[in-house]
Amino acid sequence: MKNVIIVGDGGHSKVIRECIEQQGEYAIIGILDNKYTSYEEMDGRFMAPFDDFEKFQEDGTLWFIAIGDNKVRAEVAAKMGNVPYATVIHPTAIVSKTAVIEPGSVVMPVTVIQPDCVIGKHVIINTGAIIEHDVIISEAAHVSPRATVTGGVRIGRGAHVGAAAVVNPGVVLGEFSVIGAGAVVTRDTDEFGTYVGVPARKL
Repeated sequence: MKNVIIVGDGGHSKVIRECIEQQGEYAIIGILDNKYTSYEEMDGRFMAPFDDFEKFQEDGTLWFIAIGDNKVRAEVAAKMGNVPYATVIHPTAIVSKTAVIEPGSVVMPVTVIQPDCVIGKHVIINTGAIIEHDVIISEAAHVSPRATVTGGVRIGRGAHVGAAAVVNPGVVLGEFSVIGAGAVVTRDTDEFGTYVGVPARKL
């Protein structure tokens, strides 16, 4: 079992820690977050400020950025550089053997990822999401609970697909674009744009 250190100690971190425990491949040895002002230990784990992360880099230890905000997660990943990351996949997820999930990403409970998908680094595939065939999701994006991403979709870096939203086949979502909950996206979106409704329209 490999050791992993979690970065972030908010609500998303709680979910990540439970997924890791149920996955059974990693042992969580510490949590870094700047809400801690000094090093402390509790229940066999340490807590320490994130600003001290370089002190905890050891051979064989993996990392996971458990921060829900896409922009902040991307910024933290850039700051940490090329440290080795864990890949977290809940045991109830259904993942095609031809799908590629890059390090630092999480696939949460009862999700489905179909053949020939590529999930980039630090991506969140949230509870019950469906990712159909040949989808490419770029770094630090987030597909929210019960969202459906249909075949051939391209999701840009840092983009957010809201809960229960549907992205139609072949659509391209621009970097850091936001799709509102329940929206149905029928055409490509602009970078940093926010889209809501059925069909989705830019605010």
